[in-house]
Amino acid sequence: MKLKKFLDKYDTIIFDMDGVITSEQNYWTCAALTVYEFFHSRKYFGDEDIDIRKLACRAANIRNIVFCGDALIENLKKQGINSNWDLAYVIISLVIINNTFDFNEILRWLTENTYSAMDLYDYVASHLKTIKQTDCSRNSDFWYNIQSCFQEWFLGDELFYETYGRIPIEKGKNGLIHNEKPLISHQKLTLLFQLLYNDGKRICTGTGRPSEEIYHPLCEWGIFKYIASDGFINYSHVQKAEKNLGLNLTKPHPYMFLKALYGEYYPDENILKGKYNKEKIGRTLIVGDAGADIGAAHAMGADFCAVLTGISGEHIRPYFEQNRSEYILNSVEDFLER
Repeated sequence: MKLKKFLDKYDTIIFDMDGVITSEQNYWTCAALTVYEFFHSRKYFGDEDIDIRKLACRAANIRNIVFCGDALIENLKKQGINSNWDLAYVIISLVIINNTFDFNEILRWLTENTYSAMDLYDYVASHLKTIKQTDCSRNSDFWYNIQSCFQEWFLGDELFYETYGRIPIEKGKNGLIHNEKPLISHQKLTLLFQLLYNDGKRICTGTGRPSEEIYHPLCEWGIFKYIASDGFINYSHVQKAEKNLGLNLTKPHPYMFLKALYGEYYPDENILKGKYNKEKIGRTLIVGDAGADIGAAHAMGADFCAVLTGISGEHIRPYFEQNRSEYILNSVEDFLER
């Protein structure tokens, strides 16, 4: 097999991961369990003693209820919510603001109020501050508590302790990270990365996952070695830059993809001021599955390749057509031809 001819135009390929290379199914389940635990456990906002094993057994049903058969996920992804921590944060916030546990009401509200991701973050932060009389913005203590609960479900007790150096608030979780699988066959995925690498492409990532959570599966699948050493860009870089600069830099902001293109050690200040060689962007292809990805790609002036392996599948094709995606493929496997 060989690479499709259209890839000859590009020197750098930057991959989003979830919905492109890795499956988001476990992440979405973690987000739903986080929302449920936050409103039921007495260790957060609830009044119950949670039985983790029983809760884990009900995970599929809980996800169906919390996300309205995944319609809430699809809605928020289209609006540019990229991180699954932010997915849980927005849903929890809207439950509090609208004072309802009817998630269909939340879905209706979001359908009627089509905010962009950044505007939605601002909306929930300002309204929560009025209700709770404290800062509840992204990267506040409120947000970090949601992130921590999510990480307990995803990593499990042992890996959570190894990563954060503290005991989980609610112990007994096994960790959904151990169920990771690629979206295409392992054989085809390995071949794709080998061919891109051997063709001299600079392979990078621009993922909403933090470093440790994407490093683990990529190493396990044997493809991490093909990624540029300074192009392994993930949410850990965004968090660090946001803390240092006091800005929201998650996708659809182009920061993550620009960081991947110019390298991990290229100064953030230069990236934000536009002090970089813009000619490189013309030979860069961003590969993603969501509105946040195409928004970030086109904001930096790069070509975008949409793949239909995300939450919306084939249904999101018209969205990518309307937003002038340069390419729309069924999956990254379509980079290959015989």
